[in-house]
Amino acid sequence: MATVMVVDDVAANRDIVRMLLGFRGHDVIEAHDGADALRLAHVHHPDIVVSDVLMPGIDGLELVHRLRTDPDPLAAQAPVIFYTANYLEPETRPIAEACGVSQVVLRSQDPDTLLDAIDTALAGGPVLVDVTATEEFVHAHMQAVNTTLIEKVRELHDTERRFEAMAFASPVGIGILDCRGNADYVNSRLAEILQMPEARLLGRGWTACVDPPTQDTAMRLLGGAGGTAELRFDHRLTWSDGTVRRLRVHLRQITDEDGALTGGVLIVDDVTDLVSAEERLREETHRREQESHRRQDEARNRDAERLDSLRRMAGGTAHDFNNILGAILGYAALAIETVTDGRDDGTIPAHAVDALLSDLSHVVKGGERAKGLTQQLLAFGRREIIRPAPFNMNTLLRNSAEALRGAAGDAELILDLDPQLPDVQADPAQITQALQNLVRNSGEAMPDGGTVTITTATEDDQVVVRIRDTGTGMPQDVLDRAFEPFFSTKPASGTAGLGLSTAHGVISQAGGQLTLRSDPGRGTTVTFALPAIAAPPPPPPAVKPAHHRPAGETLLLVDDEAALLQVTARVLTSAGYTVLTAPDGAEALKILEQHPGHIAALVTDVVMPGINGRELAKIASARKPHLTIVFVSGFAEALIDEHGNNLEPGSTILAKPYTREKLVATVRAALETAKA
Repeated sequence: MATVMVVDDVAANRDIVRMLLGFRGHDVIEAHDGADALRLAHVHHPDIVVSDVLMPGIDGLELVHRLRTDPDPLAAQAPVIFYTANYLEPETRPIAEACGVSQVVLRSQDPDTLLDAIDTALAGGPVLVDVTATEEFVHAHMQAVNTTLIEKVRELHDTERRFEAMAFASPVGIGILDCRGNADYVNSRLAEILQMPEARLLGRGWTACVDPPTQDTAMRLLGGAGGTAELRFDHRLTWSDGTVRRLRVHLRQITDEDGALTGGVLIVDDVTDLVSAEERLREETHRREQESHRRQDEARNRDAERLDSLRRMAGGTAHDFNNILGAILGYAALAIETVTDGRDDGTIPAHAVDALLSDLSHVVKGGERAKGLTQQLLAFGRREIIRPAPFNMNTLLRNSAEALRGAAGDAELILDLDPQLPDVQADPAQITQALQNLVRNSGEAMPDGGTVTITTATEDDQVVVRIRDTGTGMPQDVLDRAFEPFFSTKPASGTAGLGLSTAHGVISQAGGQLTLRSDPGRGTTVTFALPAIAAPPPPPPAVKPAHHRPAGETLLLVDDEAALLQVTARVLTSAGYTVLTAPDGAEALKILEQHPGHIAALVTDVVMPGINGRELAKIASARKPHLTIVFVSGFAEALIDEHGNNLEPGSTILAKPYTREKLVATVRAALETAKA
């Protein structure tokens, strides 16, 4: 391998040749100009020299001439290859050949061309030439330099004209700055943007496009002390006529080939129209968002009003139907009791007893189905009598897991429960029923099987339950009506169409929110949230209530529904009580005052014309402090607030419709509690 000296005033060019020669295993010596090359040639005696032609000081032609006339024979006989960007001018080629330049290789040629030329020159050995006389060389050299200088001047003039044309046509303002922050060139567009003559913008006049605090930063950048190579900032400029313009300014350093800082370039763009358009777009986007939110709020309000109307209608209908249903079930129970007594005492033939009991059993079954329907309607209308209590949702879900799996049908049920879940305050039985309805709906959406996943979490002081299925999902028109009672996409059967509406009412009555998210083909997610509460203290030890047979106490029974009043009185009378009846609150107060004996309890309906049940109980309790109060109602609004709290704490509430056994047991328990 050979020692090669690379001569070039551009460091990047030397790096490229050094790496290229390194692949062939050559040792490379670098010289940054002709004078440096002459010095290194005496020290290292390179086997070959690869030199640029055009260099400041001693150029390539003078370098090769001096090498050939050097008294050191090893330096004088070294082969030389010119590696240049252009062919030598015709005037310089003869002298280059006379000085023993082995070959001229263009930088644009394939790199292998340079390597092959080096191999050829090394194979030829030292160069022995008779150098042209000094006078002839000087004349030829001066002619070559002059020719090159003229070409470079022409190129410079062409570059200047192109730059001026580009700067004149530029849509942005341009300024060329030195290291001291002085502008020595600005284009006409910069003067137009700043509304100042070009002459005033030279020197430090260009700083009119930056705020005073930013000027120091800009000067540090131009001086090389800014820690960055460029700056971008916005500026508000007010013209003399009061017009406000928005400018975007870009200041960037300029460096030479060696990386030394030589100044900077300033670019100023008037973006007033663009900024105004962006502001208008933001305002329009904000307006549209506000309009969208307003429409969504209106849609939600319309939905809420529609559901509220449906709730009032469903609740009122169920309340009235409860009174009728209570009478039907009560008289059916009395009829069964009469028929049974007739069988026992032989007053009714056996074959007639069986037929009557069979018929009456169908009446009771129908009544029970109707009772379930009214309970769901009351739940949807948020008017069902509830018994809120603190409980943990995770515990309820684990205890109800088997029932929920049954409700899911062929789908797989997965519980993903947050172990740190706080308690909630609601009616556990109602929440269990709501969960079963929701899981049943999910299972029915997956007739071919799938997965129902129930997750619990705590979010914003609320316990959140999500029920996700992998079913068919719901289109938007179905989703909009999903909570309506009796609306269903399934074939009508039983109480189809009340599952979601009942769950919605239950969660709403418990102070929570229930929402649906669904996409066709992607399943459905039902989410409900209930307010979290602090963990309750441990309950006191349970005390079994004492069971006593009726002691013939006198009861005052009040109900504005005549049929229900009569059948309830008959049931309580048959249970051993003395029953006084009143069709309204005013009549009840008269009886309370005029009856000579002791009245143990007031059993009153809540919703009545005139004096309602709560008002009646308040007046009666004031007159008879030891009077036991039992409220009978199928209408929760009269006794339970929107948070599920009992408006008559300590009182007994019996929900309509009730069975004979439930009525008697409730009254008996209330009397026993009062005696305790």
